[in-house]
Amino acid sequence: MDLPKSVINLTHLISFLDLFAVGLTFPVLAPHIRSLGVSHLTVGILSSSYSILQVLSGPIIGSWSDVRGRKQVFMITLFLSSIFYFLLGLSTSIYSIFIVRLLLGIFKHTQTLIKAVIADFVKAEDNSKVLGHSTAFSSLGFVIGPIIGGHLSELRSGFMYICFLTGLIFIINIGFVYMLPERKSKKKSINVGEELFKSVQDLKKINWKRHWVSFLLKFLFVLSTTIFFVNQSLYLKERYNLSQKHVGYGISLVSVIGVAAAFMSGYITKTFYKNRSCNERAYHSFLMLSSCFIGFYISPNYYYVIALLIPFGICNSLLRIVTMEILFEKCGPDERGSLNGASDSVMSLARSIAPIAGGVIGDAFNENAVMLLAVVPGAIGTLICYRLKEVKEKIK
Repeated sequence: MDLPKSVINLTHLISFLDLFAVGLTFPVLAPHIRSLGVSHLTVGILSSSYSILQVLSGPIIGSWSDVRGRKQVFMITLFLSSIFYFLLGLSTSIYSIFIVRLLLGIFKHTQTLIKAVIADFVKAEDNSKVLGHSTAFSSLGFVIGPIIGGHLSELRSGFMYICFLTGLIFIINIGFVYMLPERKSKKKSINVGEELFKSVQDLKKINWKRHWVSFLLKFLFVLSTTIFFVNQSLYLKERYNLSQKHVGYGISLVSVIGVAAAFMSGYITKTFYKNRSCNERAYHSFLMLSSCFIGFYISPNYYYVIALLIPFGICNSLLRIVTMEILFEKCGPDERGSLNGASDSVMSLARSIAPIAGGVIGDAFNENAVMLLAVVPGAIGTLICYRLKEVKEKIK
């Protein structure tokens, strides 16, 4: 069965609203938690806990949707997420915020479920295109969200209003999810143990000797950029004394540049890297990424930071693409599913480590020193890609 164009557009709208809602709260959450008088490490632990629970609950929510039905589970998780965001807005202590964030980590799986809906009905050859467009629309939501969230945060009780608006958007999204078609499930019961066992078995089938470098590059890229993104709001506020409104503009700029670079990636490859290996593109992108972090550290004012956000947005988007190309260029069609799943696990691991590492450095030194921490995995990635590029050229 193929999804009608109107339903495909509906999936794009759901993706857009989801990331728009997340974009409202993501930039203001860490500064709000810091305003309660907690350390950088506490902020990092809270972020890492959310990521870890996302990893653990993802297979369970996915399996539940296979059994009960995609739409029902989708609407239930959206409803619970909306309630949790309303509670987050009312929370006044770090303990209540921590509990609510843990609950969100368990149930907030909108992007996973929308991808499952698309995979259910779209032809395999069209899946990549539809998912790509869905990602572009969701990225657009993350362009607008931080700007509006930044303005709302300037109001008295601004964080509460932001959380309430986020919860309201999730409720609106329930109505759009209700309009999606439903795939009849053939499963009669859910067995979480079997689901997890199958995931482990799939990972065992991967030729790790062949692909470990590809996974390492993905890990280093995500670790480096997550350290930056998790600490970006605090870095801009504490070093340059910026308002949350201006912080939101900076975050949105990265998203805009990233979307543009993603659409231009094919042109960039054909123009500058024709008949060249993926390793060379990755080498240049990692080098640019590391240079941007050094630039952030030594920037004398916010205008230099804004200028650096442009190349940072470009290399961040290009690395997201090229690291997947490197991973898939050595695999057969029957390995792609397992490799993609393993890649998600690697990224989740990096996202779990990054906030805690950034919190430790932020407490020991200052928020600006976190930018130097982000240089380390980027520099390692640069050296690895340079070595791979040199080896490939010698083979030729």
